[in-house]
Amino acid sequence: MARSNRNDVARRAGVAPSTVSNVLNGRAAALRIADTTAERVRRAAHELGYIPQASARSLRSGGSSTIGLMLAPLPPSPFVPIVHEVVTAAITGTQRRGKLVLPFADPGEGGEDTAYVDRVMADVDLAGVICELSAHNLAAGRRLHQLDVPVVWMSLAPTAQRPPGIAHVMVDQAAGWAPLLDSLEIEDDKEIAMLVGPMFRPARLDLVAERFPGRTRLLEASSWLPDGGAQAVHQLLADRADIGAIVCADDSLAHGAMLALRDEGIDVPGEISVVGFGGWEEPVTGVGTLATASWPVRALTESAVGTLLDHLEGVHRRELAAEAPVTEVLAGIPLPGPSARLGRASAMRAE
Repeated sequence: MARSNRNDVARRAGVAPSTVSNVLNGRAAALRIADTTAERVRRAAHELGYIPQASARSLRSGGSSTIGLMLAPLPPSPFVPIVHEVVTAAITGTQRRGKLVLPFADPGEGGEDTAYVDRVMADVDLAGVICELSAHNLAAGRRLHQLDVPVVWMSLAPTAQRPPGIAHVMVDQAAGWAPLLDSLEIEDDKEIAMLVGPMFRPARLDLVAERFPGRTRLLEASSWLPDGGAQAVHQLLADRADIGAIVCADDSLAHGAMLALRDEGIDVPGEISVVGFGGWEEPVTGVGTLATASWPVRALTESAVGTLLDHLEGVHRRELAAEAPVTEVLAGIPLPGPSARLGRASAMRAE
């Protein structure tokens, strides 16, 4: 069936379309519309399954209750923990305050820098947008700024960029990972494998190269999931590489690396240390606790949601500035599990 509209309700109730709007927007009493007429309109709307159009309702009420969540390009596998953390944190954070979140992702290549934002804005009245910083999203965010849409940016790593908006929150990744790398005990004649997934090279890997100059080897898995990490490590061992540690770009890959080492009968960390990143708590059968660093992605998203909603609700109004001020920098913490030989693990725990 075609969606019912306001005119359908008006015909069934025997009233003018404007009366339907006034009744369903709670203005019947103020406009002295008879109770019997108002009840007839509500009954007709219920029978027809009529839902007022969001854009028209927001114009009458003076505001939208929909918040946009503009993600960076999705990874080849959207099942990685970071996507889950960001989306679920945004959903629960907005629901708690009576709002609705609409996630959409930067489509990547193809001259879509601003066109996809224009399409979203044409279809949905957004009260504001939480925007993950990426190359294409930067241009899209400027477009939102031109349209006077409040934007709160969130960066999963430190950045000197200050895109236009009302606020910017970010994560200091080095705060958690650097202490683990500094305390790794690896023989001088051993290499360090840097295990990554396809396409993306996290800047945090620079910390590994800086601490072990001339001793690192890049190892690319077929996916960012544990299976991809396991396959890559099996191949690494087949090549008889003299590896002292495998430093993984995230915990999913690290779990896969540990499964592969277990299958090969290699002692962890006696022969090879494994370090992850993320602090994801999902257990993997047969694998012990990782040496890893927390990545406060959920807290980052909650901070961005709270900042935007505080602005929209007038709790803390902010200026739509050409350069969004940095509102908060969240730092990860080291989690020194037994998958790596760490010379200062006990000291890090005390800190």
